[in-house]
Amino acid sequence: MEWASFLYENGPFHSGLEGFFDIDESDKDDVNNDSDGNDDETIQSESDIEDEPSLDDGERSGDVENTKKRPHDGGTEPVGKKKNKKTKTLDPKLYKPPTVKELNQLRETENLFNSNLFRLQLSDQGWLQSMNVKMPMKQRPFGVKGSFQFIKPSAVLIVGSFDSNCCVGPDVCVDLAVEMPQQCFQQSDHLNERYLRKRALYLCHLAGTLQSCHLVQSASFRLCQGDPSRPVLEVRPAGKLCKRVVVALRPVPQSGVFKLARFSPEKNNVRPSWFFTNSDAIEEPYPPTPHHNHSTIQDLVPTANQEYCRRALEGHSNIKDGIRLLKVWLTQRKLNKVHTILVYGYGSFGGHIVAQLVSHLVLQKRISMLGSSYQVVRATWVYLAQSDWTNFGVSLAEPSSGTPPVSEFHQHFEVVLVDSTGYCNLCANMSKETYERVKREADLAVRCLDNPNINSFQVLFMTSVPFYRQYDHIVRVSHLSRLETDQIRQLDHTNHTLPLAQVPILATLREGLGRRVTAIAVSLEDTPHWSISIEPPASADSLTVGLTLDPVHAFINIDKGPTANTEETGSNVPVKCKMNRHDGVPQAEKFRDFWGPKSELRRFPDSSICEAVVWGVTTLADKRMVCGQVVEYLLSSRLGLKVTYVADQYETLIKHSKVKPADFEYGTGEEATLAVLSVFNELSKQVRELNDLPLEIISVQGTSPVFRYTDTFPPLATQSRAGKKVTKDGPTCILLNDTSAIGMAPRWIPVIEAVIQLALSKKWPNDLEAVRRIKAAFHIEVAKCLSQQCGLTAQPHPNFVDILKSGFVFRLRLAYPREVGLLKKHVTPHGVTTYVDTDDLHQEHPSYGPACCLSKRWLAAQMIDPHHFPEIVVELLVAWLYLCPEPHEPPTQPQTAFFRFLHLLASTNWVTQPVILNFNTELTREEVVEIESTFQSSRSTLPPLFLATSYQPSGVVWTKRNPTLQVLVRTAMLAKESLTIVEEKLFSRSFDTKVIFRPPLDVYDVLIYLRPLLNPRRLEAVDVNKDQPVVNLPSYQYQKGEKLPVAGFNPVQCYLQELRETYGEFALFFHDPYGGEVVGVLWIPAAMEVLDFKVSRINSRRLVGKGPKIEPNIDTIMENFFILGTGLVRSVETNNSKLEAK
Repeated sequence: MEWASFLYENGPFHSGLEGFFDIDESDKDDVNNDSDGNDDETIQSESDIEDEPSLDDGERSGDVENTKKRPHDGGTEPVGKKKNKKTKTLDPKLYKPPTVKELNQLRETENLFNSNLFRLQLSDQGWLQSMNVKMPMKQRPFGVKGSFQFIKPSAVLIVGSFDSNCCVGPDVCVDLAVEMPQQCFQQSDHLNERYLRKRALYLCHLAGTLQSCHLVQSASFRLCQGDPSRPVLEVRPAGKLCKRVVVALRPVPQSGVFKLARFSPEKNNVRPSWFFTNSDAIEEPYPPTPHHNHSTIQDLVPTANQEYCRRALEGHSNIKDGIRLLKVWLTQRKLNKVHTILVYGYGSFGGHIVAQLVSHLVLQKRISMLGSSYQVVRATWVYLAQSDWTNFGVSLAEPSSGTPPVSEFHQHFEVVLVDSTGYCNLCANMSKETYERVKREADLAVRCLDNPNINSFQVLFMTSVPFYRQYDHIVRVSHLSRLETDQIRQLDHTNHTLPLAQVPILATLREGLGRRVTAIAVSLEDTPHWSISIEPPASADSLTVGLTLDPVHAFINIDKGPTANTEETGSNVPVKCKMNRHDGVPQAEKFRDFWGPKSELRRFPDSSICEAVVWGVTTLADKRMVCGQVVEYLLSSRLGLKVTYVADQYETLIKHSKVKPADFEYGTGEEATLAVLSVFNELSKQVRELNDLPLEIISVQGTSPVFRYTDTFPPLATQSRAGKKVTKDGPTCILLNDTSAIGMAPRWIPVIEAVIQLALSKKWPNDLEAVRRIKAAFHIEVAKCLSQQCGLTAQPHPNFVDILKSGFVFRLRLAYPREVGLLKKHVTPHGVTTYVDTDDLHQEHPSYGPACCLSKRWLAAQMIDPHHFPEIVVELLVAWLYLCPEPHEPPTQPQTAFFRFLHLLASTNWVTQPVILNFNTELTREEVVEIESTFQSSRSTLPPLFLATSYQPSGVVWTKRNPTLQVLVRTAMLAKESLTIVEEKLFSRSFDTKVIFRPPLDVYDVLIYLRPLLNPRRLEAVDVNKDQPVVNLPSYQYQKGEKLPVAGFNPVQCYLQELRETYGEFALFFHDPYGGEVVGVLWIPAAMEVLDFKVSRINSRRLVGKGPKIEPNIDTIMENFFILGTGLVRSVETNNSKLEAK
């Protein structure tokens, strides 16, 4: 390969080029690094490593170019050989005494730093500036012993997925292991980051030289697997390959330089006296540094692990295909970030782990070499789902290889998968939460494969699963550096903030949340990437955690602790309680220590006295945020961290900010819905018990969205009285004033629709008009009976009867027995009787109702009202997210379901994707296949959105007229833009959640502005006037002779209906039904064409020229828009922004 030969034969190194990161000789008192004994064999005295020999005159000057060359191309002596010291006479032409400036500098250094080495160590990296390269790792502390000289690589090897032909696009990454020769190292380079810093400087010289090479387009640094101590150099080759190929250079020591046993988990390779200013707290024997050891040993094993994979994969393209599919699966779930072996995020389940695991399963004959890629993938998922690497780790090494036992790794790492050498834990940086997440995803993948009702390939490999859509609650923890950690862990992780903070944070969340969550996951952030000429970015100072809530336990507002007796010790706190058998500490005391002042002693209904923590809740929306209270208290109050909690920000859009009921806290509408259902149940019982009716009433079924928990703003009960200007009293109802100039619309009072079902009878006539007359007479009788027998105010109409009960207006319609079907009914505006069954879905998944409300609210805010996108269609699409949630689990938080709804609109190709809702699994597999076959064979005659249910398998009832293809395309574009904004701004404290609920108006041809006071739903607007006072609704009190209020009257909707009936052939009308103050008009292109003259076409058209041609009269139509809305319309304007765009 040209790259390998260039580095090896014509590399950036030449004899005599020297660069020292420290000008000291090797540590004389360190024991040979080949020793695999204990730490006391490695170094005789801590003071020995601090006291280095003095520098010779030539070195003291700091002039590298004038320094005399040393043997072996100017490098240090090979390991194990002693240097023969000879007395030499200095040539006065080459050496001269230090100048006055140099003497002052040395004296200043000695005075300031109490050392004559520190300043020289700083100045000794000056050669980096001449190359315009910055050191790619933080050097804290800066001072480190040893000398180093750049020597050309002893070998350049291709490793990783490119070598094994397991690369996954779109970019191809070629991983090159650049061997640093043995002469670059000294005996104690395993100590105190000496190897890691030599490695980084070696990389710097590579970067500085390659940036001027004709083969290189660009060069940059990136962290290897997110480890700040292990940068790699990414090079883009010149030419056409630069867009698709990346070469990753990774310095590794030559084979034999270090013994693997030196880096086993039990070893200490970071001395406290070097790392800490005051290390008195840590005494010998020094604690092990397993994570620091892992940073080094990863560079010692790539060749061995590559050979291990080669044994299993060579000649088996089917297995390699399986590995590629697994990598794609991991990438779609954000379990790894980049396709190359070198730059996966910190703690990720990278592709190198997949390759090693599959190779292990092949060599163990758990995967057949002759099996297909599907069998490889399935076998791997089954193995992962059943594995337990947190308690029973796996080693790929031979059992008799004399390597450390797996139990030794378990003492230091949460997850254990030991590589083929037996010394490197491939999952050393992986948290338990990430591993459990992989297991859950593997189990879900197997279930997807076994589910015949979904396209498993699409779900598993083609669908992206970003973190914010995957979990119910998201926690962003900032200022991790503020968290105090013990010195032992600081010594192990040196300068890496993320793992230092991640372990205690996750442990705190595990204990604090307990049964409230079924999963805790860590977001694997992208690895930093920066130019070679700038300083490396600071370590990540934030951590993002996802929570999957347990719907059974997540909403409980009391954490009940251990029981306690009344025995006390010097205070009022009972201490005699159940003991923890592991540590002997009373559980009650541990509970109090953990929760702090939040813990209190309480007596429960079962007479037990326990420690408990109580979280304040008043609404169901508050209950959904109990976990948020727990997390914010533990992390912010107890640990002092900055917490950004993402869970319910968008739920404010379905809260009544300007209307306050008297009897309950409104929340997100669930309490109002429950109040309606409670009153309706009473009314239903009264209606069924009515006497003196010709036929018995056997059921009363609600049909309004409120009965399905999906009404965005449920009705609110209140007292209704006639006013002076707008309304007046009638015999049984409050009526509108006769005046034509009403300055304000009456308060919005929605009607609640329900259907009366009668007992069967053979006396019903067959004539349609006769049936209508019988229905009208029956409505009169029902109203009369309710008034006489129940004392309710009722007003009959030919098609329905209105009833006032407990401040709500119910509208009952009589259903002809032949029209009655199964259980739930919904009568469409076109008179088609159809059936839905989503209230049971809300009972199973309480987030379904608020999720529907949010989805409807968003569509309405985009001015796509129910005329264009029927409410029942929105409800069924959201239901589909719960019935077929793959590749997710069903959401527990409404906001998460809302995000998934936006993704459904933005990414689904409705031309090829049918929506089949199998409520209660009533459809058999054969019936589902038949529906899919019908969809494929008759696609051209079916509506754009094919939506079939177990009650209406035809798929055309719900969407026969709307939404149209144009509306679906528009919603897809708006949803995609909304998701982009959410992804970019979700964690910003200044993020305005209403941004995605503000519609773009520049797409409309004409804008009709309405008078706000004539819009009865103006208080529901997204941007309601802040100066608008809050309406405090009085509590309902029954009064004898109360009258029906003006219900269901909305002038805006009446105006829209008239516009659509009159000018529907010329234009489409868009409006936000929840308080929108503007109507958008979009001309239909086909209607704007010039047509032949016909009498039937003359309406709103004018003659063109002398010929018998006509065209739409736009000016007249716009004038009629204003005339039709006289009093309601403020102005009608042409959208100039659209004209300018054209």
